[in-house]
Amino acid sequence: MKNKKSSLFITVIFVMFLYACGSENKEAKGETIDNKNLQMSERLEGVKITYRYEKGNQYSVKFEDDSLSYQFHKGGKKSKRWIGPYAYNHLITDMNQHMVAWNEPDKQDYVTLLINFDKMSLYGSAILKGKKQHFQKAEITELVE
Repeated sequence: MKNKKSSLFITVIFVMFLYACGSENKEAKGETIDNKNLQMSERLEGVKITYRYEKGNQYSVKFEDDSLSYQFHKGGKKSKRWIGPYAYNHLITDMNQHMVAWNEPDKQDYVTLLINFDKMSLYGSAILKGKKQHFQKAEITELVE
């Protein structure tokens, strides 16, 4: 069972990586990139986003130093409690999207976000409690730098 979970997690991350890296690189073609994320630090320090998934769940994530914390907003009401901090991994894809991943060992949660600041959208993928799968698109409703 543990091998199935690990295999599923690796597959989800790999698919998201292929999606993020699979299109043309505009810089290589000499085209101008007008991209809001180029103004942000590579590690996203000081950035806070609030986003809402298609099925209604809403979260805020803030990036500080080498960690992030998040809030889950129940019923549209902003939470006062921040969960974290958690260390995260981050890279900028060829399409200038931010791919962020972290795990919460105490909950056995593994989360990956693919953030597109140009389109103010993101894709979230998670394995929750080591077994429940989550994969949804979200709209970024607030961005604070």
